Amino acid sequence: MVTPYRSFAQALHLFYPDALRSKAAARRADACTLVHPTARIGIGVVLEPGAVIGREATIGDGTTIAAGAVIGFRVALGRDYYVGACATITHAIVGNGVIFHPGARIGQDGFGFAMGGNGHMKVPQIGRVMIGDDVEIGANTTVDRGALSDTIIGEGTKIDNLVQIAHNVVIGRHCVIVAQSGIAGSALLGDFVVMGAHSGVIGHVTVGDGAQIAGAAHVKDDVEAGARMGGTPARAFKDWARELAALKQLGRQVRRLDG
Repeated sequence: MVTPYRSFAQALHLFYPDALRSKAAARRADACTLVHPTARIGIGVVLEPGAVIGREATIGDGTTIAAGAVIGFRVALGRDYYVGACATITHAIVGNGVIFHPGARIGQDGFGFAMGGNGHMKVPQIGRVMIGDDVEIGANTTVDRGALSDTIIGEGTKIDNLVQIAHNVVIGRHCVIVAQSGIAGSALLGDFVVMGAHSGVIGHVTVGDGAQIAGAAHVKDDVEAGARMGGTPARAFKDWARELAALKQLGRQVRRLDG
């Protein structure tokens, strides 16, 4: 189905194709970049000043690595990929057509500690981050590597700015996760899940395909496919809305009694 907003987007693609990839710094022949000799750089790759490409990294054809970005040891990036300024990517395998906005942090250690009365022992994180084709990840969003298994983001998923994805999280295809949301370790999201701003999912729960989590809602139990949830703790959106309406009505009654 064609919608007005989609048509508008198609028109912008036509008239402003360069706007799909930001330009953090001008490309120069003498630009200062650090590329390890074992790294494999594809055809038509653009490396802006200050980019660092680590040992045995692979950069696919047509990719742009913006100023100050760091691509770590054995990271594999697909074709037509964009890495924004000062982003860092480690312990990751990434598909084609992916966009990382400035300051994104991909593949750092997850928050794993064996807690004890004499202190907390760090648990080594040995998994990776696996990202499918056409994923977009916003500025200053963080995606932790897996602890043992991998953290996975399915193709076509769009993640806004300032989102936290913890270790071992699995996110399905074509999900939308809006700013300042958080997903705790080992949670599982199906395909086409939507999470509104400031929402959250606790660890080890499953959110079914097509579910919608309202802004500022927090999921603590499994969510059925297609469900619409709101509130804290999250419950069926209709129930949450009725509760809010009842509280509003109660407030009016209290004010009348006080008056």
